[in-house]
Amino acid sequence: MPPLEALTADGYDLVFGTNVVGHFYFTKLLLPLMIESAKSSPDGKARVVNTSSSNHLNGKLDFELFRDCPRRRKLTGFSGSNELYAQSKLVSSTFH
Repeated sequence: MPPLEALTADGYDLVFGTNVVGHFYFTKLLLPLMIESAKSSPDGKARVVNTSSSNHLNGKLDFELFRDCPRRRKLTGFSGSNELYAQSKLVSSTFH
């Protein structure tokens, strides 16, 4: 897990940026290829499969933690890192 204070270039939590924003953006970049590939596939479809983690069950959605904030700065150690990771997995399992 990255350090708790690690943020993306856009100022988002690095774990959220990797597990949610990164997957979304990668899928967006693949769309033109997928649309073209679907034309020649037997069922006319192309897919992206995202997997998550059972740790999503421990996640609580707290939008404030997606960015640097006073509450985020109070998180410490493994429990703080795990809270951010579980939240990112909750979001990724919900929206994929």
